Amino acid sequence: MVTDGTRVTKNEHIPWRIIEEEAILIDLEEGEVVRLNPVGAEIWSAIDGVRTIEEIVDHICRTFDVSQWKANRDVHRFITSLLRHELVQERSGA
Repeated sequence: MVTDGTRVTKNEHIPWRIIEEEAILIDLEEGEVVRLNPVGAEIWSAIDGVRTIEEIVDHICRTFDVSQWKANRDVHRFITSLLRHELVQERSGA
């Protein structure tokens, strides 16, 4: 379960690049290309295994001038989806 204190890391087996404010992820195992819009790309870029979900939410609020409530809801949903698709994983010991 994703909480404000959760830390996640990118799956090291998923190559990715930022291209024109979008993140392009290649899921080699599934044979899929995943495109993330600018907000998704910013969240993806902020996932470093060090920042908590709460810190990522604060970053999104500052970057996109969005309410704390909306950013919190959207970041939690997005990271839950990334976890479900195994594009990220919870950091060990977090």
